[in-house]
Amino acid sequence: MLSTPHTAPVISSEDNSTFKALKKTLAAQGIRRTGSTVVAGSKLVADALRLLPGRCLRLIIPEGFRPAPELLQPFARPGTVVRLKKTLFREIDIFQTGDALLELAVPEFSDWDHASSAPGCTLMLPFQDPVNVGGVVRSALAFGVGRIVLLREAAHPFHPKSIRASGGAVFSARFVRGPALADLPAPLPAPLVCLDMHGRPIQKFSFPASFLLLPGTEVQGLPERLRTRALAIPMSGAIESLNAATAVAIALFCWHTARSLHHHGQSAPEPGRAATE
Repeated sequence: MLSTPHTAPVISSEDNSTFKALKKTLAAQGIRRTGSTVVAGSKLVADALRLLPGRCLRLIIPEGFRPAPELLQPFARPGTVVRLKKTLFREIDIFQTGDALLELAVPEFSDWDHASSAPGCTLMLPFQDPVNVGGVVRSALAFGVGRIVLLREAAHPFHPKSIRASGGAVFSARFVRGPALADLPAPLPAPLVCLDMHGRPIQKFSFPASFLLLPGTEVQGLPERLRTRALAIPMSGAIESLNAATAVAIALFCWHTARSLHHHGQSAPEPGRAATE
């Protein structure tokens, strides 16, 4: 029989094991331990059901909420609809959507093969803020990045805040696990293009056919050994620096534009020298 809000018992205690497990999925450490996360927002829930149907574990609803029949359909097995007391539901619904939430099994990421290169841009991602991670993933897919290497510093891309900031782009992105920023191997399989506010103007640089794009972390930036050969986004001087995710988005736009001009036979900047380690 199809699960309904009326067949699922109401969880009303903070000591309930299901509720405690769901709370753990709201933080990076809990996501790694449980292997699942919470997706919030009707569009994102629908996208996850469409793109990752085999990873959709449970529908989470507040007491008294009536989901649409088509939303309930994938959750016909007993235990796949979790009904929470409203006060408990608000603790899981961190964006206060008031709508059904989805528990999603997080995909496992393979290790980055640093001996092989891929055409186009491979994005090296060290950002520690999950909102920045989500924003960058969205830009990466928009501009045609084929692979994203999650450096050890990076926030989990399936953190609820990352999922929301990405607009669901994390569901389609290709992730691999990489080393810490300070432990990047040498030699690398392709030229390393770094971003730093004190680098050379990016508009004078010609991107290689295959390269690794590396921004620094939000607070510490790049290791000193890479800063002298980095590229910068020119600014008016009204502010000291750009948001890290914004800087990467602009760099990816510059690469995407240059690649489009090349494909249409138009002129591009003179080749520049990427930072290679």
